[in-house]
Amino acid sequence: MNTKTQKMSFFYFFSLLKQHKKGVLFVIILMVLESLVSLSVPWFAGQFSKSVLENYTIYDFGYKWIALIWLSLFAIQAVLRFFSTYRINYIGAQVLTQLSCRLYDHIQVLPVKYFNNNKKGETLALLSNDVSILSHFLSGVITSLVPSLLILVGALILMASISPTITFIIMLMVPAFFVVLKILGKGIKPLTEDIVQSQANSVAIASENFGVIKLVKAFSRENIESDRFKNNAYKIQELRRKQLKIQAILSPLVQLLVTSGVLVVVVVSAIHYQTGKLSMPDLITLLMYGILFARPMSALANLYGQTQQALGASTRLIKVFNISPEPIDKGELEQEIKSNSISFKNISFSYNSTDILLNNVNIDIAASETLVIIGENGKGKTTILHLLMRFIEPTTGVITIGDTNINDINLSVLRKYIGFVSQDIALCDGSVMDNIAYGYPQATKEEIEKVAIKAGAHTFINELEFGYKTQVGENGVLLSGGQRQRISLARALLAKPSILLLDEPTSMIDKEGKEDFNLQLATLLQDQTVIIVTHEQHLAEIADRVVTIKNGQLVTADFQP
Repeated sequence: MNTKTQKMSFFYFFSLLKQHKKGVLFVIILMVLESLVSLSVPWFAGQFSKSVLENYTIYDFGYKWIALIWLSLFAIQAVLRFFSTYRINYIGAQVLTQLSCRLYDHIQVLPVKYFNNNKKGETLALLSNDVSILSHFLSGVITSLVPSLLILVGALILMASISPTITFIIMLMVPAFFVVLKILGKGIKPLTEDIVQSQANSVAIASENFGVIKLVKAFSRENIESDRFKNNAYKIQELRRKQLKIQAILSPLVQLLVTSGVLVVVVVSAIHYQTGKLSMPDLITLLMYGILFARPMSALANLYGQTQQALGASTRLIKVFNISPEPIDKGELEQEIKSNSISFKNISFSYNSTDILLNNVNIDIAASETLVIIGENGKGKTTILHLLMRFIEPTTGVITIGDTNINDINLSVLRKYIGFVSQDIALCDGSVMDNIAYGYPQATKEEIEKVAIKAGAHTFINELEFGYKTQVGENGVLLSGGQRQRISLARALLAKPSILLLDEPTSMIDKEGKEDFNLQLATLLQDQTVIIVTHEQHLAEIADRVVTIKNGQLVTADFQP
């Protein structure tokens, strides 16, 4: 996957239509043909009235044949509209799929920092609401611009061929039309951006609350959280009220301009008819072209509002697309890491300039050594593991595996080389077998059971109702904390990592289970380099060396195994 990014603008999204240029061109041709048919209808209306009133014939066709041709034009127009509507809507669906997938791929390779700083619900809103608005604009609104302009210009030309004076009067409406759009349109864009952001907040609130529903219930916060959601919902309602008010003003104003113009045209046309400058068939044709002229004017009014909405959605999407992803392409996918020794050289890290978490950390960890880092919460133990996994980058210093700087190793290769069991255990909504095989889906049932035995999970898994096929629920909600930790360890072991990182591996296991876990780990971790971070001293029994964190540095602990 290419992770090179370039700063983009709103016009970048138009490149999505390049893959569908043949389909878009075909739709435009259909719309142009429909527009030509629409432009011919008033002319046939005039010819029909001329045939009836003046016994006039066209190529020896009487009014009955003209009426039949006129009806055929309506049928052709309907068929053309069906195919153009279907094709453009399908192109819109394709653009939506393409943009959604591209955005999802980009979000997946963003640094962990992005997910720490942004609510999950806001990201979900990008994938659902924003991409839908933009794809509809790109496919449907833009392609309809061509036939609207064609009808606009065509109607003016054909009206001018009948009466330049009346056409000039109609053209005077156009500047007034765009002045109204400009004045009222100033407030649409900021309102649209606020609505999109508030909708994202609504999804974020719901996503957060459903994710910690036990916490909400434990502290009886249902009413508080309900009020928080309602306040945001009513905020959206108020913003929409303002938006709808502008749109409601815009619609009758446009209609007023159009009907006033039509009235003026009718009056002037009537005067021209009375003076003999216009015949009745020409008068009918001219009025019908005037009505036809009003249709693209209304379409342009809608286009303006939809453009402002699309600009609001694109602003949020561009902000995310312009965030640089993790540099996973550096290094070769086939590169080999020849040693599993680890070295931290002058490593410092801080989340902000005033709060230094790690300060000039230096430590060498030999191949196949088990290192236990003991310390209080919030002192930087987990940060050391995250630095090694490259979830975050050090402020200063270098981390090497063997003699290779981890920054020179392909990120995918690095993370396959390291097995990581996080304190924040994440399980997918699938079976026990699915979760153990998550990082190695081609594993056989025998391989899965083997690592489950090593992790001490096999016994309790067999006691579940459906064994390895038992569903664990979203994030393993149907399992206990200790069971989830065991499955997480089995999942890490299945990939046969050369380096294993364990973050508080016994935090959810009872006292008896911890003793068993120590015995299992002592025999399990013979050929791997292991780093265990914990606040529990009993894990020191299985360590080759124990260190602790003091003043942001790793120092030898007072007790050793």
